[in-house]
Amino acid sequence: MLVNAIWDLDGTLFDTYPEMLAALVKTLHHYGQANVDEEQLLKTVKRGSITETLTQLAPQLETTPERVLSHFHTLERQQVMIAQPYPEVPGVLRAIHDAGGINLLMTHRDHSAWALLRQAGLQDLFLDGVTSDLGLPRKPAPDAVLHLVHAHQLNPERTAMIGDRKLDVIAGQNAGVLGVYFNVDGLNDAPMADVQVNHLTELLPLFNA
Repeated sequence: MLVNAIWDLDGTLFDTYPEMLAALVKTLHHYGQANVDEEQLLKTVKRGSITETLTQLAPQLETTPERVLSHFHTLERQQVMIAQPYPEVPGVLRAIHDAGGINLLMTHRDHSAWALLRQAGLQDLFLDGVTSDLGLPRKPAPDAVLHLVHAHQLNPERTAMIGDRKLDVIAGQNAGVLGVYFNVDGLNDAPMADVQVNHLTELLPLFNA
């Protein structure tokens, strides 16, 4: 039975991708890319990352990765705070918590992640978490997951890293914990996952919650 749930935030706990994609499209328009296939763009960033995507696009946008990423983050910060958690998230977090489990956060987002959780009334269901403010290497590096495992003396065999991208799954597996893929978009992009779920409520039997 699992006890410890380490959660990704964007696209796993919160439906932030509509806001992130809107900021990304505006950024591309700003740098002169008029025609954007939003459906394909979403698939690209979900299979990789926004940072990776904009870094690769920077030369054809005739700018630097630093400038295009700065423009994106300025827009994204203005929009993302309206994002809401997926409907099943509060119940799943509460069930794990009430069953004696531990919820932890692992996100590339900065301290704004805690603001999102707080305004949704979910912060108290988390014991701790890692944000970009700690400056740890990005997923799929295992450092942030290992930080939480060591800080809270978690049993890796009873711990899961849960996320909507293969980067989340691989980060967890690289840290020696279970890699759980939340296939929220039906991309089926993490065949290496130890567990795949289409709905977060499917996790509850694993936590006996």
